[in-house]
Amino acid sequence: MSLWLDGDVSPHYPPLAGDVTADVAVVGAGIAGAATAYFLASAGAKVVVLEARRVAEAASGRNAGFLLAGVAENLVAASHRYGERNALRIWRFTKRTQALVRSLVEEHAIDCALRWNGSDQIAGDDEEWREVAESARRLSSEGVAVSVDPVSHRATYAEDGEMHPVLWVRGLAAAAVKKGARIHETTRVTTVAGGAARTATGVVRAGSIVLCTNAYTAHLANSRVRPVRGQMLATAATARVFERPAYANRGYRYWRQTSDGRVLVGGWRDTAVDEEVGEEERTTDRIQKQLEAFLNENGITAPVTHRWAGTMGFSHDALPYIGRVADGIFVCGGFTGHGMSFGPASAELVARLVRGSTHPDAELFDPSR
Repeated sequence: MSLWLDGDVSPHYPPLAGDVTADVAVVGAGIAGAATAYFLASAGAKVVVLEARRVAEAASGRNAGFLLAGVAENLVAASHRYGERNALRIWRFTKRTQALVRSLVEEHAIDCALRWNGSDQIAGDDEEWREVAESARRLSSEGVAVSVDPVSHRATYAEDGEMHPVLWVRGLAAAAVKKGARIHETTRVTTVAGGAARTATGVVRAGSIVLCTNAYTAHLANSRVRPVRGQMLATAATARVFERPAYANRGYRYWRQTSDGRVLVGGWRDTAVDEEVGEEERTTDRIQKQLEAFLNENGITAPVTHRWAGTMGFSHDALPYIGRVADGIFVCGGFTGHGMSFGPASAELVARLVRGSTHPDAELFDPSR
């Protein structure tokens, strides 16, 4: 079980019972769904959220709790893929998420162990180090607080953060409810069509439906999102080993140590690319042994207390799909392992589109691109 989901971190919301109407139905109550509901309800919309499990029980409750700026790739690699102008736009878009987290946690007093200790981006080889160093230089010229250490081949970004992801998402969901949104847990949507989200226990009829279902979007609509598995483990509390979250080897390795001393390690899926796909949330010996090897290499002898897997939603170009895909139907997903960083800003974007407004970055993430 995920460390974050171990124990009862309330609240609970009742399943849907009967038919209701709404301005907007949001399907999925992870970070994207909770944030979308919050922004729409804050704008005065009547919002109903339908979640197949519990709030934040899927990928939003199974990640490392990082708040990093940018995509998994460093800025130089991202510039090769998207062009430098767009790579910087993407960077600023994720910085918007960090600003939203700061303000929302403060405004709603969300107790989610939020810390701004920065993050380390660590190169796995000389080629990546050249990119990491050049990325730091370029971002420093944009006013980003970053320092480099050539000896350890790392760049430290001072403004990145970390949190308890389940407490964050459930705190934001509770704030959405206070704004007037309704949430129904254990209510799986079976079909979406004709302005209706149908479940086994009722139908929500709405002017707009937003699919915040990430890896599971293809169950309800045509989607290019691919389900990819990620695995993690956590140890018991131990002496301080890591100062801040680390993202290494082009994002395929990541780790952090919580404020109470637990070490979390995840990734290594690049060593089993063909196996780490699909929706099955189970750990494998192949990946878990590599996570354990990392602990041993760093002299960490604390026992492993938790092992878990989660299903991420990958897009074709590592950017989320945000926007309208059919009459009255919108999507907000395909975060490619960076839902915590993209989610709130993406939700803010899709909420504006649902309300008939525009957003300066909408074309970057248009689902038809």
